[in-house]
Amino acid sequence: MDEKQELLEIYKLHAELADSVSRQRGTANRFYMLVLSGLAVLFSAFLQRKNGVPLEWLMVGFGLFGMLLASAWYIVIRSYRQLNSGKFNALHELEEKLAYPFFRREWESLGEGKERKTYWKLSVVETFVPAIFFLSFAVLLGSGIYLLVTGNGGTQ
Repeated sequence: MDEKQELLEIYKLHAELADSVSRQRGTANRFYMLVLSGLAVLFSAFLQRKNGVPLEWLMVGFGLFGMLLASAWYIVIRSYRQLNSGKFNALHELEEKLAYPFFRREWESLGEGKERKTYWKLSVVETFVPAIFFLSFAVLLGSGIYLLVTGNGGTQ
């Protein structure tokens, strides 16, 4: 196998690995979306059952747990973004030795992600969802703490 053919094989393998990371990222996003949505449904179920657990403690517990999960999700997205950046940097480096730098040209045509009018980086858009969950659970936590401090809560 000559050097060009070997580089092409390495390039194809690396491109496949980059695609695999993107699929894993999608799976992780679905997992966190499911868990956080389930947590919200579970909180709602606790409210409807009126099982004697004080409302403010439910709010604090669910709010804190939801915020932790949303934070973990954000960190996972950030890690996948960093991993993909490294993979595409390596692909760009390999492309310098090949006839056509496909990924480099694609990235350049998207303005290298510098202008939102041309391209919004997926990882930026992706982080909106855990941020929304985080803020929602933060409001729940803050409300629960407020009820505990003011004594305006009560048992559901």
